[in-house]
Amino acid sequence: MMGLGRSDAYAKIWVVRRGGRMLRRGLGLILGLIIGGLGLIMGQPVRANADYTISPYQMNVQIQRDGNANVTQTMTYHFDDDYHGVFNVQDIRGIQGGRLTNVKYQVNRGLIMPGTKSADGMDGDYEVSQNQQRIKVKLYQEINAGDQLKVTYRFHLRGVVTNYRDTAELNWKVIGTGWDEPLNHVRVTIQLPQKSVNQLQAWTHGPLSGRTQVDRQQGRVTMTVDRNLANSFIESHLLFPTAVTASNPNRVAKNHLAAAQKQEAQLARAANQKRQRDRWLRWGGFGLLVVLLAGFSYRSWRWYHRHPANRYPHPTPINHSFDVPGVPPALAQSLADGVSPNTDALAGEILVAAANKEIKLEPVKDGRKTTVRLTRIRETTNSFLEKCFAEVGRDGSFTLLELKKFGKQDDTGRLNQWFTAWQQPTDEAADAYYDKDNLKLRTRLYGTVMGLSTLIFLTTAASWLLGMTVGKIVTVIGVVGLLTFWILVRRFSRRIDRHNAKGLSQVNELKGFRRMLKDIGHFNTAEIGDLILWEQILPYAAAFGLAQQVADKLAVDFDTAALDTSLVVFYPLFYGTGFGIPLGDALGDSLSTALHASDTSSSSSISGGSGGFSGGSSGGFGGGSGGGAF
Repeated sequence: MMGLGRSDAYAKIWVVRRGGRMLRRGLGLILGLIIGGLGLIMGQPVRANADYTISPYQMNVQIQRDGNANVTQTMTYHFDDDYHGVFNVQDIRGIQGGRLTNVKYQVNRGLIMPGTKSADGMDGDYEVSQNQQRIKVKLYQEINAGDQLKVTYRFHLRGVVTNYRDTAELNWKVIGTGWDEPLNHVRVTIQLPQKSVNQLQAWTHGPLSGRTQVDRQQGRVTMTVDRNLANSFIESHLLFPTAVTASNPNRVAKNHLAAAQKQEAQLARAANQKRQRDRWLRWGGFGLLVVLLAGFSYRSWRWYHRHPANRYPHPTPINHSFDVPGVPPALAQSLADGVSPNTDALAGEILVAAANKEIKLEPVKDGRKTTVRLTRIRETTNSFLEKCFAEVGRDGSFTLLELKKFGKQDDTGRLNQWFTAWQQPTDEAADAYYDKDNLKLRTRLYGTVMGLSTLIFLTTAASWLLGMTVGKIVTVIGVVGLLTFWILVRRFSRRIDRHNAKGLSQVNELKGFRRMLKDIGHFNTAEIGDLILWEQILPYAAAFGLAQQVADKLAVDFDTAALDTSLVVFYPLFYGTGFGIPLGDALGDSLSTALHASDTSSSSSISGGSGGFSGGSSGGFGGGSGGGAF
């Protein structure tokens, strides 16, 4: 087959002439960004840098009357890679010591298994190392990517409560800064040893998005936060009557209640002021985006209303055209597709050069491979061929194998430069068939769509910072508005003709001609015209990538003798010993290699009741606790 393949990807694209395609791709890109962005905003899981996540993290603290505490930590790991086990560190600085009492684990929702204290490193074994600062527990369990591991640790900690004269105090970084990965869906519950503690006060220091629930009736404090960042602590500060921990030996003979309340009031006021500032900033940013969106929409509507598109009468669509186009093959393909001429178009022009006796095409053997030799008979009008004759071959001749070899060694991209230079005259000739004002209008419309869609997306995203209710309402309005806008834009863009009257008529004929070639199997080509006519049509068939299809149909409708006699130039290429030679593949490979070489040569990412968390710290003990996987 004599066709120059499908290297469209390497053709220079006319951006303004591809406005419709760019618009559709832009809308699809924005829609994908909106869906992905909203998914993140509405709480889709966010992967950390490590190959595992921890969700949920739960901690239950049972305070004893002697000021000690029984602590149960339960965390669920989700793995994306293989690991040997997990570890947990319990900080005991600032208290009177502690010990591990129990370890249990569960793999992939199977049976809950007790851990075995052992240094053998077998599945289910755990090791404990302890000093005056921390207790470290290492649980061995082979983990594969996709597995889930739920581990429960139980500790007994001594002296976590201090009894002053006027109040008992628990001041503890219940989650320390030793976690290298975020903790998701965190819930910490502290239960006092008696219920109905009317003077219970609690403050929590950590992410301002967290929530503290003080249940005085049950003597319980619950802290929750959706996400605690890596290396960040959550600190709990409780004040309650000394009678609750009456047998606590850890006593300090001084008053402490007023000083502790004053400290927390200051921290709470600072946190509330920060929340208020953040709230005003979020509303201010949202309002600014709404104003920008409204202003941009109005100005765009006003501009397009004052700058209508040029309108032209559309010719009646031609289903099948049998007339040879009045423009060269490269221009025919370019106008029909709305892009710069591709390598199929170059194939058509090479056939034209052969028909005009500018070059000779003949199948030849190069070792064991069959290729096509191009020989210059006289000076050609094809600039690409002239460059190839001068620099690829010798004595005015080259083969496609030589062209491919040249392309593989063409580190500077000369072959691509020649191809681009060959495209330029066709691009310039095509300008006469386009309406430049309408092309500019389509380009501006593309920019308007991108800008307005981005503003809608940013406004919708910002609304989620104002709360879930506002976010849901604005999202619905935004999606409906965006879809409506895209529908209107699509309808409007269809009314902006890229071509002028001359171009509409020419493109109509070319598309009818191409449809005829595609449907060639339904016609008797011998009845349409003699082989002289089809010799003129074959270069256009090559430009549209349909040369072999047309040649095969001619072989059915005409006898071999007629083909050999009338298609003197083309017969050896399509029907002779060179049948099936992939000329287009050779050129496509050469262009691909040259472009790749060019790319790689240029390269060398306040009161103690229920409420939100506070910032800062009240000086609680601990803070180095953490864990991870190994």
